[in-house]
Amino acid sequence: MLGKETIKRDLTVVDLEAGSCDEVFEKMNHVFLEKGFVNEKYLPTICEREHKYPTALPVEPDPIAIPHTEADAIITPFIAPVRLKSTIPWGDMSDPNHKLDVKLVFLLGFNEPGAHIELLQILMHNFSRPEWVKSLYQAETEDEYYDAVMAMEWTHD
Repeated sequence: MLGKETIKRDLTVVDLEAGSCDEVFEKMNHVFLEKGFVNEKYLPTICEREHKYPTALPVEPDPIAIPHTEADAIITPFIAPVRLKSTIPWGDMSDPNHKLDVKLVFLLGFNEPGAHIELLQILMHNFSRPEWVKSLYQAETEDEYYDAVMAMEWTHD
C-alpha cells in the first residue's frame, strides 16, 4: 500500500489562486513537471478525465476534490494537498451536472493501477472527520497545512 510518504511537502500549496479546476491543474502541472513527478501526458489527461468523471465529493462540512489521472502520466506517486484562496465550482462526483464549491483539493498521482484504492478509503475516512478538516482551514502556512494533513488517521472504517 502507498503510505504517508506519498504526501509531499514540496507539493503542498496554501492559498492557490485559481478560477477553475483546469487552472488548478495548469498551475500544479508546472510544479509537478519541474520536480519530476509527472510527464507531458499529465495535463491533458487529468483535464479530460476530470471533465468526464468529476471528482468533487459532497462531504460534510465542506466538499473536497480528489482529482487523479491515468497511471502512465505519473512518474513518482504523490498526493499534493492544495488549499485554494477562494472556493471554485467543481463537478460533483455523484452528479456530473451539479457543481460544488471546493476549496480543498488533494491531487492524487499513482503509477500503478489499483494502488490507490486503500489510500482513497483512508482519505474518505478523514474527510468525514470535522475536526481534521477544520485544522486544514486553520493552518496559516504551508508547513502548518502539511502538518495538519499529516495528522490524518492512517486507518479507515
